[in-house]
Amino acid sequence: MRIVKGKKIIEINRHELAALAQKYEQVTVDLGTGDGRFVYKNAVKIPNILFIGIDPSHTQLEEYSQRAVKNKIGNVLFVLGSVEQLPPELENLANSLYIILPWGTLLQSIVAPDAARLESISVLLKLGGNLEIVFGYDPAREPTEYTRLNLAEISEGYIKNAIVPAFKKAGLQNTMLRELDKNDLKNFETTWAKKLTFGKTRPMYLLHFRKVL
Repeated sequence: MRIVKGKKIIEINRHELAALAQKYEQVTVDLGTGDGRFVYKNAVKIPNILFIGIDPSHTQLEEYSQRAVKNKIGNVLFVLGSVEQLPPELENLANSLYIILPWGTLLQSIVAPDAARLESISVLLKLGGNLEIVFGYDPAREPTEYTRLNLAEISEGYIKNAIVPAFKKAGLQNTMLRELDKNDLKNFETTWAKKLTFGKTRPMYLLHFRKVL
C-alpha cells in the first residue's frame, strides 16, 4: 500500500498497517479525502483514533501530509487509492467510513450504484461499522459533470428508491436520511465543504449506514 508522507511516497504492508491500527481504539477512513484536511484536523482533535484519508492524487495529499510530519501527528495516514482501486490492506479495517462531497466516479458510484463499487466500499468496514455520506449537486451549476457522469436528478424519493436498496444489497443498512442546509456543511472539516457554505444553496443530503453483512 502506498502512502504519502511529506513529499515522499512510501510503501507499508498489511502487517505494518495492522500493527499501527492496534495502537488506537478505532480506525476512521475518509474515502475521496481530497487534500486530507478532514483526516488531519480530526487526528489533531482525537489522538486515540487512527485516521486514514484515501485519494488518487499524491499532490493533493502533500499539503496536510507535510503538516502531519512537521507537527508529529502520528495517528493519520494519507493513502493513494480510489474507489476503483482500493488497497486490499484496508479491507475490514474501519470502524467508521466517511464519503464527504464526492465527485467524479466516486459520486457516480453512489448516485448510479454499481454493485462492484459498492462492494469495494463496504469491504473497508468492519461488521457493525458505520458509513456516513454527504453528497449533492446541481445540474444548473455542474452541467458538464452531470451529463458526463449520467447522474439522475437528486431527490429524497430517488435516494429511497434507487440508492438505499443498492446499498442494502452490499450489506449496508440505512439508518438515517435527511436533507442538509448549506450551513450544516460548517460541521465538516473539508476544504470543499467550507467553500460551499459561501455559495448558493443546492440539494445536499446526509446518509448513514451500518454494515450488517
